[in-house]
Amino acid sequence: MAKFIFTGDWHLRGNNPRNRIDDYQTAADEKLTEVLSFASYCNADAILMPGDVWDRPEVSIGVLLHYANILKDTLCPIYATIGNHDIYGYNLSTYGRSSLKLLELLVPDFHVILEDPVIIGDTYITATPYSGQMDIDGYGYNGDAGGVNGFTYIHIAHGMLLDHKPPFDRYTLIDDCKTNADIVLTGHDHTGYGVVRRADGKLFCNPGALMRMSASINEIERPVRIAEITINSTHGDRHIDIQLVKLNSAKPGDEVLDRSKIDEAKARQYAMDNFSTLIQSHTGQKVIADVNQIVEEIAKQEAYAPEVVKTALEILDQQREAMGAKV
Repeated sequence: MAKFIFTGDWHLRGNNPRNRIDDYQTAADEKLTEVLSFASYCNADAILMPGDVWDRPEVSIGVLLHYANILKDTLCPIYATIGNHDIYGYNLSTYGRSSLKLLELLVPDFHVILEDPVIIGDTYITATPYSGQMDIDGYGYNGDAGGVNGFTYIHIAHGMLLDHKPPFDRYTLIDDCKTNADIVLTGHDHTGYGVVRRADGKLFCNPGALMRMSASINEIERPVRIAEITINSTHGDRHIDIQLVKLNSAKPGDEVLDRSKIDEAKARQYAMDNFSTLIQSHTGQKVIADVNQIVEEIAKQEAYAPEVVKTALEILDQQREAMGAKV
C-alpha cells in the first residue's frame, strides 16, 4: 500500500494580502503544521504539492528561514513542482536564483521535481512546472511517455485544469485532458474542483489552495482541504482512493477575508457609470468616466509620445494601489 498527501498552492509570504483581516503568516504556520502532522498520522510516503510554494519568487531571509524551520519537522519527503509565482516572468531559467531553490537547499526533505521522475515503491511520479507553454493545446498533463509499466503513475502539474469552462481563454478541460498518468494532480486554480474520476478511469484532483488570497465569494465559501491518496495493489489488481480532508486549522472564510474594498470599488464604478449616463443624457455626447481612457484620449489629442502615456498610466496604477482602489 502507498499513501500520499496532496495539497494545493501554498502562497507563503510574510505579510498580509490586502483582503486578509487575520494574521496570514500565523494562519500559514497552523496549516503547514497540520499538514505535516496529518501526513505523520497517516504514515504517508510523501507530501505532494503543485507549485506556488511562495507568493513571489524572492522573499526576505527572515520569511524564508521562518517557513524552512517549520518544514524541517516533516517526517516524510515533500515533492513540489514550480508554479508561476515561484519564478520571475514565468521563466524557468530563473529557478536557480529563486527562494524556492533556497528552500530546497535549506530543507533536506523538500525536493522540486524537474526532469527526473521520482519512484517511491510501486509509484512513479513526474511533474510539469509552469511555463509559457502551459495549457496551450492541452500542454502540461501528459507526463512521461514511457517507463511506467507495472507502476501507479502520478503526474503533478501547475496548470489551469478545470471541470468547467471559465470566462477566460487559457485553460484545459478535464474531459479534453490527454494524459498517460493514472492520477493527475493540479493546482494554479485556487478554488479547486475536488476529485474527478473520468470515464476512462483516470483520476484528477485539485483540493484548492492551502491559503485564501482573495475575497471573492468562492474563496469565502470554499472549505480549505487537502487530499489523502491511498493506492492498494493486490494480486495484480490496483485500487486508488482519494479522499478530501478538511483542515481543522482553517477558519471560516468570512472570519479571515474582508470584502469591503471590493464592495467599495463596485459602488464607485456604479456611481461613475450613473454619473456618465446623467451627463450624456444632457449633452448628447459620450462621457469617458475611466481615468485611463481620459489619459489616453488627451494623449491622442495632444500627440504625446507612447512612452509618456505608459509612464502616466503606471503612476496612476501606483496611486490607485496606495489609495486602496485596486482589488
